Amino acid sequence: MNKENWVALQEYLPLFSELNLDMSFLYITETGYGKGIMDATLPVRNFLRKNNLHDYEKQGQGQKENGVELQTQMILHDSTVELTASLYRPKTKNGDPRIWFRGIKKYCDANSFIALATDKKQLYILNLTDDATKHSLSTKGYVYQTLLGLSQEKQSIARELYDKIKDIHNKGFIPTVVSGDTGVGMTLEHELDIPPNSYANPDYKGIELKASRKKIKNKTRNVLFNKAPDWENSQCKSTKEIIDKYGYYSDEKDRMQLYCTIYALKPNPQGLYLDIDDNESTLKVMHTTDGEVVEWDLEYLKELLLNKHAETFWVEAESKFIDDVEHFQYNKIIHTRQPHVNFITSLIMSNIITLDFGMHIKPNGSPYWRLFALKIHKDNLNMLFPEPKEYDLTTQ
Repeated sequence: MNKENWVALQEYLPLFSELNLDMSFLYITETGYGKGIMDATLPVRNFLRKNNLHDYEKQGQGQKENGVELQTQMILHDSTVELTASLYRPKTKNGDPRIWFRGIKKYCDANSFIALATDKKQLYILNLTDDATKHSLSTKGYVYQTLLGLSQEKQSIARELYDKIKDIHNKGFIPTVVSGDTGVGMTLEHELDIPPNSYANPDYKGIELKASRKKIKNKTRNVLFNKAPDWENSQCKSTKEIIDKYGYYSDEKDRMQLYCTIYALKPNPQGLYLDIDDNESTLKVMHTTDGEVVEWDLEYLKELLLNKHAETFWVEAESKFIDDVEHFQYNKIIHTRQPHVNFITSLIMSNIITLDFGMHIKPNGSPYWRLFALKIHKDNLNMLFPEPKEYDLTTQ
């Protein structure tokens, strides 16, 4: 989505936050409208996967052979009409995921901005470019009331998750299911009966879960998301090139590596710092003498943030070792919804949101990256998310 779309969306974010709905967004270009085809962007794909509607990664190529149809309700200003979503990966262009809604041209034009919601059984879409739809939403008419019905089911899931984590807290200290940094998250996942999967962060029926250890000096920074740079448009074209230029040798690990935090206000010991271009369209890692290192499209990061953290439980655990085994007691939850995505620029440039690099050279000589992660301190979540709710399970 371009900047104009984000400006238009700002008008509705408070309402979507109030409704507590997981939502995603699509922009119908003139070309896409003419051809009857849209790219299923990563945030849209994540939205469909998280809500158990469709997983493009498991879909074969070919619309006729492997295409999937999904029942879809289009919410108009005073009624709802049934459409059909076509989800497929074509045989050409590496099978880039596609989506289209048959019958949608009757209710929108090219350059329309479409919002997606769900009850986890079917899709609901609305045209945020249509004046009658916008009026019905802003005046809490038919459109708002329809979305409210979806919201009430979502709120019951949040209460269900809270109750389960409260029961886990009441068990006391639980032995980790795996050693190392990932233990705190994987142990909570195990206790919630969430099966292990290939995705970086588990979720519970569409609610994102972020578990972390309580730090004695209160320096816990939570990962917002982990995303590799736009290598095509970056000066450095690979992880190995970054390590070769700015990495250091670790005597402890006996390897070349680069593990560091990068800020906007001052260079770190490696000479790296964050910057955003004058058009506020690109996030860059810069070097004091070399200039640009890598970059990300900022509008894409905003969309990813909005999709990934539509609703999140940030769970904090106390950690201690018992008989040389780490144990966790999950004591605190911060519940957030619908981030202020346009605040991301100012939060980066004021060091509230930082970037972590985590990469090294493996014994076989190949590069390995763990982190290109945007992080925020838990005490600053209220700067990004409206009215976060905090629950101290030790007193409830």
